[in-house]
Amino acid sequence: MSADDLYIIFLLGIERILYGSWFIYPNYFKFQVRTGTFGESIKNEPLFWKSAMTLGKYIKVIQFSVVAYDLLYRCDISNPLNVDPKQLIAGIVLLLIGQLLNVAVFKALGGVGVYYGHEFGYSVQRVSYFPYNVSWISDPQYWGVVFTIWGIYLTLGASMFTIPVMETFWYLTSMKFLEHPRGRYIVRKLMGDDAAKYVHK
Repeated sequence: MSADDLYIIFLLGIERILYGSWFIYPNYFKFQVRTGTFGESIKNEPLFWKSAMTLGKYIKVIQFSVVAYDLLYRCDISNPLNVDPKQLIAGIVLLLIGQLLNVAVFKALGGVGVYYGHEFGYSVQRVSYFPYNVSWISDPQYWGVVFTIWGIYLTLGASMFTIPVMETFWYLTSMKFLEHPRGRYIVRKLMGDDAAKYVHK
């Protein structure tokens, strides 16, 4: 694995580690917001989930930049018309499914549900319709991102799939540990609880 690969793993991991920290330590996140850690504009935002959404947009810029750099400078890519038809179809199907899941999640939960509103103490209605009624997709939003990334690389006939593999690793880490009750329990056992002193409303 090259130094370039390690740097990319780190950059892609920023998103997942930060989101995981908000899930595990929501009160500490609220404390950081109100003490101006993320800047004045976010400090003055009255809704914590909107603060998380704004930070999420900045984080996405990093993610998209890494993907764009990989496709433009590290991979050989092709005109989709020149890609093997089976690979092209697989890529398009994954891309469409991924985007369908992402749109459906936002429609079902809204911004408050997607950006840790429940953890921050807001009322978030539990839903049982699509995509949360599909038993074989446990985390539709995250699988939507994974499917989309793989779809892009397959559709463009990329010469290597380092980024899709890394993204799959990080999103699985989120689903199975960083944003899972077992992970929250283990991390809090090791690093301490989400202390009440961090609650700022």
